[in-house]
Amino acid sequence: MSAASVHSIPEGHVRLVLFSNDDSRFYLQIPIEIIDSLCLKPRKYLVFLGWCILGVEGRLALADGGDGITTNGSLEDQSVYYYVANVGGKFFFFCWPTRY
Repeated sequence: MSAASVHSIPEGHVRLVLFSNDDSRFYLQIPIEIIDSLCLKPRKYLVFLGWCILGVEGRLALADGGDGITTNGSLEDQSVYYYVANVGGKFFFFCWPTRY
């Protein structure tokens, strides 16, 4: 992770990367204060968000495609967490038709 990407995360926030492909990423930047006010296990909440948004089960990691980390524990300020989907290395976005 480059130094520039760390500094682009505001203080008091974490980044949850839901999907990355080469040079593009789809992520959420979330205030830690909001997460802490909603739940007792903030890391587990990030896994829940990934499941809700992508619709596939997965795990939380500190590196893209990396080994999963425990869902117990707190979030580190200005850290990047990755939602690694359990889909065998392939992930497809489905687009709903605008007209029937």
